[in-house]
Amino acid sequence: MTRRHLPRKNEKGIALVTAILIVSFVASLAFALSARERLWLSQTQNRRHLATAQNVAWGAVDIARLSLRDDMRNTVVDHLMETWTLPVPSMSVEQGRVGGRVIEMQGRFNLMAVQSEGKINQSGVDALQRLLAANNLPSSWAERLSQALAAQVTSWQKAQKLNKTSAAMTRTMPVANLCELAVLAGIDPERLAILEPRVTILPEITAINVNFAAPEVLTAVVPGLSSVEAERLVSRRASRYFRSGQDFVNALPQKLQLQTPPSLFTVESQYFLVEVDAVFGKAQLRQFALLFRERNKMPEVVWWKRS
Repeated sequence: MTRRHLPRKNEKGIALVTAILIVSFVASLAFALSARERLWLSQTQNRRHLATAQNVAWGAVDIARLSLRDDMRNTVVDHLMETWTLPVPSMSVEQGRVGGRVIEMQGRFNLMAVQSEGKINQSGVDALQRLLAANNLPSSWAERLSQALAAQVTSWQKAQKLNKTSAAMTRTMPVANLCELAVLAGIDPERLAILEPRVTILPEITAINVNFAAPEVLTAVVPGLSSVEAERLVSRRASRYFRSGQDFVNALPQKLQLQTPPSLFTVESQYFLVEVDAVFGKAQLRQFALLFRERNKMPEVVWWKRS
Protein backbone atom coordinates (compact mmCIF):
# COMPACT_ATOMS: atom_id res chain seq x y z
CA MET A 1 0.00 0.00 0.00
CA THR A 2 2.70 2.39 0.98
CA ARG A 3 4.67 1.80 -2.16
CA ARG A 4 1.63 2.45 -4.30
CA HIS A 5 1.14 5.86 -2.70
CA LEU A 6 4.78 6.97 -2.96
CA PRO A 7 4.56 8.11 -6.58
CA ARG A 8 1.58 10.26 -5.75
CA LYS A 9 3.39 11.81 -2.83
CA ASN A 10 6.40 12.43 -5.03
CA GLU A 11 4.18 13.96 -7.67
CA LYS A 12 2.58 16.20 -5.08
CA GLY A 13 6.00 17.20 -3.80
CA ILE A 14 7.24 17.98 -7.28
CA ALA A 15 4.09 19.95 -8.02
CA LEU A 16 4.52 21.92 -4.81
CA VAL A 17 8.15 22.70 -5.58
CA THR A 18 7.21 23.65 -9.12
CA ALA A 19 4.46 25.94 -7.84
CA ILE A 20 6.87 27.56 -5.41
CA LEU A 21 9.42 28.06 -8.18
CA ILE A 22 6.78 29.56 -10.45
CA VAL A 23 5.59 31.89 -7.72
CA SER A 24 9.19 32.89 -6.95
CA PHE A 25 9.89 33.46 -10.64
CA VAL A 26 6.75 35.55 -11.07
CA ALA A 27 7.58 37.53 -7.94
CA SER A 28 11.16 38.10 -9.16
CA LEU A 29 9.91 39.09 -12.59
CA ALA A 30 7.37 41.46 -11.08
CA PHE A 31 10.06 42.97 -8.86
CA ALA A 32 12.44 43.34 -11.82
CA LEU A 33 9.73 44.94 -13.93
CA SER A 34 8.79 47.22 -11.06
CA ALA A 35 12.43 48.21 -10.53
CA ARG A 36 12.86 48.81 -14.24
CA GLU A 37 9.71 50.91 -14.29
CA ARG A 38 10.94 52.94 -11.31
CA LEU A 39 14.29 53.44 -13.06
CA TRP A 40 12.53 54.48 -16.28
CA LEU A 41 10.31 56.91 -14.39
CA SER A 42 13.34 58.31 -12.56
CA GLN A 43 15.31 58.72 -15.79
CA THR A 44 12.32 60.31 -17.50
CA GLN A 45 11.89 62.73 -14.61
CA ASN A 46 15.61 63.57 -14.62
CA ARG A 47 15.51 64.25 -18.36
CA ARG A 48 12.47 66.45 -17.87
CA HIS A 49 14.21 68.35 -15.07
CA LEU A 50 17.33 68.77 -17.23
CA ALA A 51 15.26 70.03 -20.16
CA THR A 52 13.51 72.49 -17.85
CA ALA A 53 16.85 73.67 -16.45
CA GLN A 54 18.18 74.20 -19.98
CA ASN A 55 15.11 76.18 -21.02
CA VAL A 56 15.31 78.38 -17.93
CA ALA A 57 19.06 78.90 -18.45
CA TRP A 58 18.46 80.01 -22.03
CA GLY A 59 15.74 82.32 -20.78
CA ALA A 60 18.25 83.86 -18.38
CA VAL A 61 20.74 84.34 -21.24
CA ASP A 62 18.05 86.13 -23.26
CA ILE A 63 17.29 88.40 -20.31
CA ALA A 64 21.00 89.25 -20.11
CA ARG A 65 21.02 90.04 -23.84
CA LEU A 66 18.07 92.41 -23.42
CA SER A 67 19.72 94.06 -20.42
CA LEU A 68 22.97 94.66 -22.32
CA ARG A 69 21.13 95.99 -25.36
CA ASP A 70 19.19 98.47 -23.21
CA ASP A 71 22.39 99.43 -21.39
CA MET A 72 24.04 100.48 -24.66
CA ARG A 73 21.00 102.55 -25.55
CA ASN A 74 21.26 104.45 -22.27
CA THR A 75 25.02 104.99 -22.04
CA VAL A 76 28.17 104.45 -24.08
CA VAL A 77 30.43 103.96 -21.05
CA ASP A 78 30.62 100.58 -19.31
CA HIS A 79 31.81 100.56 -15.71
CA LEU A 80 31.54 98.63 -12.45
CA MET A 81 28.73 100.77 -11.03
CA GLU A 82 26.19 99.66 -13.63
CA THR A 83 23.31 97.41 -12.53
CA TRP A 84 24.09 94.60 -14.99
CA THR A 85 27.41 93.98 -13.19
CA LEU A 86 25.57 92.81 -10.06
CA PRO A 87 25.17 89.02 -9.74
CA VAL A 88 21.61 87.70 -9.53
CA PRO A 89 21.32 85.49 -6.42
CA SER A 90 19.70 82.07 -6.72
CA MET A 91 15.91 82.47 -6.67
CA SER A 92 12.91 80.14 -6.83
CA VAL A 93 11.50 79.52 -10.31
CA GLU A 94 8.62 77.05 -10.80
CA GLN A 95 9.95 73.87 -9.11
CA GLY A 96 13.61 74.84 -9.09
CA ARG A 97 16.12 77.62 -8.57
CA VAL A 98 18.13 79.81 -10.93
CA GLY A 99 20.76 82.53 -10.57
CA GLY A 100 23.68 83.95 -12.50
CA ARG A 101 25.81 86.90 -13.49
CA VAL A 102 27.15 88.85 -16.47
CA ILE A 103 30.94 89.16 -16.65
CA GLU A 104 32.59 91.90 -18.72
CA MET A 105 35.41 90.30 -20.72
CA GLN A 106 37.44 93.21 -22.13
CA GLY A 107 38.85 94.14 -18.75
CA ARG A 108 40.93 90.98 -19.10
CA PHE A 109 44.09 90.61 -21.15
CA ASN A 110 42.97 89.22 -24.50
CA LEU A 111 45.54 86.61 -25.52
CA MET A 112 44.76 87.35 -29.17
CA ALA A 113 46.99 90.42 -28.67
CA VAL A 114 50.11 88.23 -28.86
CA GLN A 115 49.59 87.79 -32.60
CA SER A 116 48.35 89.65 -35.65
CA GLU A 117 47.05 87.71 -38.65
CA GLY A 118 48.79 84.62 -37.31
CA LYS A 119 52.18 86.36 -36.88
CA ILE A 120 53.78 87.09 -33.53
CA ASN A 121 53.13 90.57 -32.13
CA GLN A 122 56.10 91.24 -29.84
CA SER A 123 54.44 94.01 -27.82
CA GLY A 124 51.64 91.59 -26.97
CA VAL A 125 54.14 88.89 -26.03
CA ASP A 126 55.97 91.37 -23.78
CA ALA A 127 52.68 92.26 -22.07
CA LEU A 128 51.95 88.58 -21.46
CA GLN A 129 55.44 88.13 -20.00
CA ARG A 130 54.74 90.90 -17.49
CA LEU A 131 51.37 89.36 -16.60
CA LEU A 132 52.92 85.94 -16.06
CA ALA A 133 55.67 87.41 -13.88
CA ALA A 134 53.11 89.33 -11.82
CA ASN A 135 51.43 86.01 -11.05
CA ASN A 136 54.71 84.23 -10.19
CA LEU A 137 54.66 82.15 -13.36
CA PRO A 138 57.60 81.65 -15.77
CA SER A 139 57.74 84.56 -18.20
CA SER A 140 59.23 82.14 -20.76
CA TRP A 141 55.76 80.66 -21.14
CA ALA A 142 54.70 83.76 -23.05
CA GLU A 143 56.67 82.71 -26.13
CA ARG A 144 55.28 79.17 -26.08
CA LEU A 145 51.70 80.32 -25.63
CA SER A 146 52.11 82.93 -28.37
CA GLN A 147 53.53 80.45 -30.87
CA ALA A 148 50.74 77.97 -30.15
CA LEU A 149 48.01 80.58 -30.51
CA ALA A 150 49.51 82.09 -33.68
CA ALA A 151 49.59 78.63 -35.28
CA GLN A 152 45.95 78.02 -34.35
CA VAL A 153 44.90 81.41 -35.73
CA THR A 154 46.67 80.69 -39.02
CA SER A 155 44.83 77.37 -39.40
CA TRP A 156 41.57 79.01 -38.34
CA GLN A 157 41.91 81.77 -40.95
CA LYS A 158 42.67 79.27 -43.72
CA ALA A 159 39.56 77.28 -42.83
CA GLN A 160 37.46 80.46 -42.92
CA LYS A 161 38.74 81.39 -46.38
CA LEU A 162 38.00 77.91 -47.70
CA ASN A 163 34.51 77.93 -46.24
CA LYS A 164 33.87 81.57 -47.26
CA THR A 165 32.33 82.29 -43.88
CA SER A 166 30.05 85.24 -43.24
CA ALA A 167 30.94 88.21 -41.05
CA ALA A 168 28.99 86.68 -38.16
CA MET A 169 30.79 83.35 -38.47
CA THR A 170 34.20 85.02 -38.23
CA ARG A 171 33.46 85.46 -34.54
CA THR A 172 34.04 81.78 -33.92
CA MET A 173 37.02 80.77 -31.80
CA PRO A 174 40.51 79.62 -32.88
CA VAL A 175 41.05 78.11 -29.41
CA ALA A 176 38.27 77.14 -27.02
CA ASN A 177 39.84 78.22 -23.73
CA LEU A 178 43.02 78.73 -21.71
CA CYS A 179 43.23 75.04 -20.81
CA GLU A 180 43.27 74.00 -24.47
CA LEU A 181 45.92 76.61 -25.28
CA ALA A 182 48.07 75.39 -22.38
CA VAL A 183 47.95 71.83 -23.73
CA LEU A 184 48.87 73.03 -27.23
CA ALA A 185 51.82 74.96 -25.76
CA GLY A 186 52.98 72.00 -23.66
CA ILE A 187 52.25 73.78 -20.37
CA ASP A 188 50.56 72.30 -17.30
CA PRO A 189 46.94 73.61 -17.45
CA GLU A 190 46.59 73.47 -13.67
CA ARG A 191 49.54 75.81 -13.14
CA LEU A 192 48.32 78.22 -15.82
CA ALA A 193 44.79 78.23 -14.38
CA ILE A 194 45.86 80.96 -11.94
CA LEU A 195 45.62 83.37 -14.90
CA GLU A 196 41.99 82.45 -15.64
CA PRO A 197 40.42 85.51 -13.94
CA ARG A 198 42.84 87.87 -15.72
CA VAL A 199 42.91 86.60 -19.32
CA THR A 200 40.50 85.69 -22.09
CA ILE A 201 40.59 84.45 -25.67
CA LEU A 202 38.14 86.42 -27.80
CA PRO A 203 37.42 85.99 -31.52
CA GLU A 204 39.36 89.16 -32.38
CA ILE A 205 41.94 91.58 -31.01
CA THR A 206 40.24 93.99 -28.61
CA ALA A 207 41.07 97.09 -26.59
CA ILE A 208 41.27 96.86 -22.80
CA ASN A 209 38.30 98.30 -20.93
CA VAL A 210 40.11 100.31 -18.26
CA ASN A 211 37.00 100.51 -16.08
CA PHE A 212 37.21 96.76 -15.43
CA ALA A 213 40.91 95.87 -15.74
CA ALA A 214 42.67 94.53 -12.65
CA PRO A 215 45.96 96.16 -11.51
CA GLU A 216 48.00 93.21 -12.91
CA VAL A 217 46.41 93.69 -16.32
CA LEU A 218 47.14 97.43 -16.31
CA THR A 219 50.81 96.89 -15.41
CA ALA A 220 51.01 94.29 -18.18
CA VAL A 221 49.65 96.52 -20.95
CA VAL A 222 51.31 99.77 -19.81
CA PRO A 223 55.11 99.27 -19.80
CA GLY A 224 56.72 101.06 -16.87
CA LEU A 225 53.54 101.28 -14.77
CA SER A 226 54.23 100.08 -11.24
CA SER A 227 51.82 97.96 -9.21
CA VAL A 228 51.38 100.84 -6.74
CA GLU A 229 50.46 103.23 -9.54
CA ALA A 230 48.06 100.66 -11.01
CA GLU A 231 46.38 100.20 -7.63
CA ARG A 232 45.97 103.97 -7.41
CA LEU A 233 44.24 104.07 -10.81
CA VAL A 234 41.88 101.27 -9.79
CA SER A 235 41.05 103.04 -6.52
CA ARG A 236 40.31 106.26 -8.40
CA ARG A 237 37.79 104.65 -10.75
CA ALA A 238 35.79 103.29 -7.80
CA SER A 239 34.36 106.77 -7.34
CA ARG A 240 35.08 108.32 -10.76
CA TYR A 241 35.18 105.92 -13.68
CA PHE A 242 37.15 106.65 -16.84
CA ARG A 243 35.12 108.17 -19.68
CA SER A 244 37.48 107.38 -22.56
CA GLY A 245 40.82 105.84 -23.41
CA GLN A 246 42.32 109.32 -23.45
CA ASP A 247 40.89 110.00 -20.00
CA PHE A 248 42.78 106.94 -18.73
CA VAL A 249 46.05 107.98 -20.41
CA ASN A 250 45.73 111.44 -18.86
CA ALA A 251 45.52 109.78 -15.44
CA LEU A 252 48.80 107.90 -15.95
CA PRO A 253 52.06 109.21 -14.48
CA GLN A 254 53.29 111.99 -16.76
CA LYS A 255 56.40 110.04 -17.78
CA LEU A 256 54.15 107.36 -19.35
CA GLN A 257 51.53 109.50 -21.07
CA LEU A 258 53.37 110.24 -24.31
CA GLN A 259 54.43 106.62 -24.88
CA THR A 260 50.96 105.12 -24.24
CA PRO A 261 48.51 105.20 -27.20
CA PRO A 262 44.89 105.83 -26.12
CA SER A 263 43.75 103.42 -28.87
CA LEU A 264 44.89 100.49 -26.72
CA PHE A 265 42.09 101.27 -24.30
CA THR A 266 38.32 101.63 -24.33
CA VAL A 267 35.37 102.21 -22.04
CA GLU A 268 32.86 100.52 -24.37
CA SER A 269 32.71 96.75 -24.15
CA GLN A 270 31.51 94.38 -26.85
CA TYR A 271 32.17 90.99 -25.27
CA PHE A 272 30.43 89.60 -22.19
CA LEU A 273 30.22 86.18 -20.56
CA VAL A 274 26.87 85.09 -19.10
CA GLU A 275 27.05 82.45 -16.38
CA VAL A 276 23.80 80.76 -15.29
CA ASP A 277 23.22 78.19 -12.51
CA ALA A 278 19.92 76.27 -12.62
CA VAL A 279 18.71 73.47 -10.33
CA PHE A 280 15.54 71.46 -10.97
CA GLY A 281 15.08 68.23 -9.04
CA LYS A 282 18.30 66.25 -9.37
CA ALA A 283 19.38 68.19 -12.46
CA GLN A 284 22.10 70.76 -11.72
CA LEU A 285 23.19 72.84 -14.68
CA ARG A 286 25.81 75.55 -15.17
CA GLN A 287 25.69 77.20 -18.57
CA PHE A 288 28.06 79.76 -20.10
CA ALA A 289 27.39 81.95 -23.12
CA LEU A 290 29.77 84.45 -24.72
CA LEU A 291 27.89 87.45 -26.11
CA PHE A 292 28.98 89.96 -28.74
CA ARG A 293 27.28 93.36 -28.60
CA GLU A 294 27.07 96.00 -31.33
CA ARG A 295 25.33 99.34 -31.19
CA ASN A 296 21.59 99.24 -32.01
CA LYS A 297 21.60 95.45 -32.24
CA MET A 298 20.59 92.60 -29.99
CA PRO A 299 23.75 90.95 -28.60
CA GLU A 300 24.47 87.69 -30.39
CA VAL A 301 25.63 84.42 -28.86
CA VAL A 302 29.18 83.64 -30.06
CA TRP A 303 29.34 80.30 -28.27
CA TRP A 304 27.76 78.49 -25.37
CA LYS A 305 28.76 75.51 -23.28
CA ARG A 306 27.47 73.52 -20.35
CA SER A 307 29.19 72.05 -17.33
